[in-house]
Amino acid sequence: MASIQILEINKLKVKFIIEGVSEVFANSLRRAMISMVPTLAVDFVDIYMNSGLMYDEVLAHRIGLIPLKTDLEKYNLKEKCTCSGEGCPSCQVSLRLNVEGPKTVYSGDLISDDPDTIPAFDNIPIVKLKEGQQLMLEATARLGFGTEHSKYQAVCGCGYKIIPEITIEDSCNNCGKCVEECPRDVFSSNNGTIEVTDIYSCSLCYLCVKVCEENAIQIDENTNRFLFSFEVDGSMTPLKVIKVALNQLKERFAEFTEKMEKLSVE
Repeated sequence: MASIQILEINKLKVKFIIEGVSEVFANSLRRAMISMVPTLAVDFVDIYMNSGLMYDEVLAHRIGLIPLKTDLEKYNLKEKCTCSGEGCPSCQVSLRLNVEGPKTVYSGDLISDDPDTIPAFDNIPIVKLKEGQQLMLEATARLGFGTEHSKYQAVCGCGYKIIPEITIEDSCNNCGKCVEECPRDVFSSNNGTIEVTDIYSCSLCYLCVKVCEENAIQIDENTNRFLFSFEVDGSMTPLKVIKVALNQLKERFAEFTEKMEKLSVE
């Protein structure tokens, strides 16, 4: 049975150990968190006034990359909305910007029609306006997936690695060469005895094995333990991203199973 142990967690980052699963599942979870969790992002920008120095296209691109707080219970994907993708309050939200220089325009200056759908951070710089320069626009955000564009990725970076099993045999003469050679301080010498003190930092470089003249260090990387770490863009909490990713995988597998059963009947 799979088990999870949280090592570190905050509003943006999480590090945990997952045990009792295959590497295939671990990689599927990683890919799902990156590309199968829908988030809100600006998809269309109407610029009514831009007397600043930044081109409209660059300005729209910057606004599109601003992460927005996303409530998946409130919004539908356009293709699944009752409006048939025409655009309504159930599948899109508008954000307006009307500022005049001299001023540095930040993401916090965007005014949303939905008070719960706002930029994840209010200090992201958009453009700097000089005296007399004005910017007036309306942006429309919708739900999308990371497979469509990176601006819809809730996860900024996600990775995992195998947690190996390192065994120090009785033949070890406690010379300390492995402690000196290891670049990640996996080993330490305690009262002349070599111990594994930080297994999570092991990168499987095998330098410890190569330097050990007694062949006393054995590394088994065929384990079912993985160290996961990822960071979100603020649109959702890390735990919410994991739950949505797992539900997406569950739905995909159920759909695949159903189609295979229909094929077997035919």
